[in-house]
Amino acid sequence: MDKGNTGGTTSLVSKDVRIEGDIQGNENLQVEGKFKGSIKLTGDIGIGPTGVVDADVEADNIVIQGQLNGNVVARKQLQIQSSGKLLGDCTAQSIDIKE
Repeated sequence: MDKGNTGGTTSLVSKDVRIEGDIQGNENLQVEGKFKGSIKLTGDIGIGPTGVVDADVEADNIVIQGQLNGNVVARKQLQIQSSGKLLGDCTAQSIDIKE
């Protein structure tokens, strides 16, 4: 993920963690566990291979290796890796879908 203007700070939702609620902020976020709610960041979001996100998501860059159920707004790039799944609508300046 591009560290953008966040100073390289990344928050982590680890593999064995489940969170419900809303996340807003100026940091990057890496989700390896489960999250339900909404996410709106000025940084980047990565959803790891074990990550499951049930949320509408807005960020600069979004990388999906796990599963995202919800609508996505990537202000810069949306990248869906070969293991990634997106179930929802997406808007992005650039979209990269791996085979």
